[in-house]
Amino acid sequence: MARIVWELGCAVGFAVLLTGCVGMAGVSTWEYQAGPGYEMQRTYDGRIQADTSRGLTREACTSVSTRGTGPAGGGYGSDVTDCRSTSPRTR
Repeated sequence: MARIVWELGCAVGFAVLLTGCVGMAGVSTWEYQAGPGYEMQRTYDGRIQADTSRGLTREACTSVSTRGTGPAGGGYGSDVTDCRSTSPRTR
């Protein structure tokens, strides 16, 4: 975590000094759960980018996949991905 903060700080510092500079830091997590008749996987990806032309931007995506077996033995499943992006506020 400290390395990500350090890299982001360097990216922001360089972005201020150099025209057209871009720096990025990111984090990903993965979670898996299973029980009788089901399984679920959740993935989170987040990135922060420093760009001299756009400022700081953030993108975060969460994906959830579920699989299971119904009472009669039939299978079911779903895959859902939700992404959100933020850019700097204009003044």
